[in-house]
This record gives sequence, structure tokens and C-alpha cells, in this order.
Amino acid sequence: MEDKELIQVYVKSIYTSQNNNNYRVIELGETNGNRVMKVVLGMFEADFIAAALNNKIFKRPMPYSVMNDIFKMYKIDLREIIIFGAKEHVIFSKIVLIQDSNKQEITTRISDALALAIETGAPIYVEKYIVEQFFQNLVANPNEILINKMPIQDMSLAELNEELRIAVEDEAYEEAAKIRDEINRRREAGTAGEATNIPPDFPF
Repeated sequence: MEDKELIQVYVKSIYTSQNNNNYRVIELGETNGNRVMKVVLGMFEADFIAAALNNKIFKRPMPYSVMNDIFKMYKIDLREIIIFGAKEHVIFSKIVLIQDSNKQEITTRISDALALAIETGAPIYVEKYIVEQFFQNLVANPNEILINKMPIQDMSLAELNEELRIAVEDEAYEEAAKIRDEINRRREAGTAGEATNIPPDFPF
């Protein structure tokens, strides 16, 4: 099978999301170009990436640093990170590992892939069609963001409540309806476990 064309990118900047302080926005820029894609990540992973980029020394070993130590111990080369797909605003990525002559590709969350890339110094690549579809000229499109959230089925009820609040405030009623349905599904199944916070004026 013919290899797909890859374009190298780097972490250009990191800042707090204007919509939710618990999320961070990471800008991925083309290494040999001017286009940028914005990706929303969780606070822990993004803050680790920011600290690692600034050569911060942690008092205790962090998970990604431990993984890097394991790679070194077993002579595993994290060859590269590849962002290879996007569906319904969720990005897919994988890490490519080499040990002796054996090659393994492991699908990961993009937050974990980027954190490992920064920790190990591995290059980050994006399939060309994703660059052409989602990367934008930052000056021309300053607010263009590709949201990368976990599927609502994997969110806690507290996270669902927060996402529902944001969706209603943004008048994103189609997205809000999906979140509402997931909350109701858990309520009917008796798995909610927490108080729900569906806005009283939201249509059912």
C-alpha cells in the first residue's frame, strides 16, 4: 500500500480556551509553511507540553517522562507521531515505535501523542489531506478551531453538564440535543450517579 503524504508540523503556541478554562488550545503550525490548526486539549496534557517546551524541571517524574525512560531502558525509538484522521471534530493520531527491526504503530489520543513527541523529541507529522482541510492561514482565519473533545459517551456527567451549558450558550442546539440525549440515557439506565443540570428552557 502506498504511503500517504505527510507534512511536518510543530507546536506553535498554547493558551487557555476562551470557552472553558479547563481546556487549552494548542496551535500546530507547518514547519515549512504559514498555516495553523488549533486543537483543543485537556488541561493536564497541554500544561505538561507547555512546561516541557519551557524546559521546566518537575519535582516528581511525570507519566510521559516515565514512558520516555521505559523507551530508553528497552531501546525503543519513538520514531514519529502521525495525525492521520479526523471525524466529527475528533482527531486521530498514532505513535510509531521501532525496536531493533520491529515496527509497531499504536493509536493514541492526540494529547498523549503530542506530549510524548515533546518529551522524546520525536517529529510530528500530519497527513496532507488534514492539512488541506483543517489548517488555515492564521491571519485570515484567527478564530478557526478544530475541536478535539472526547466522545460524549466517555464523558463524566459533570463534563456533560458543562458541555451542555456551553452548547446552549453558543446556540449550538444540535450538539446540545446529543448531549441531552446522553444525559437522559444515563438517567433512564440509572447510571447518572450525579445531579443533572439541564437548562429548564432547553427543548426536550
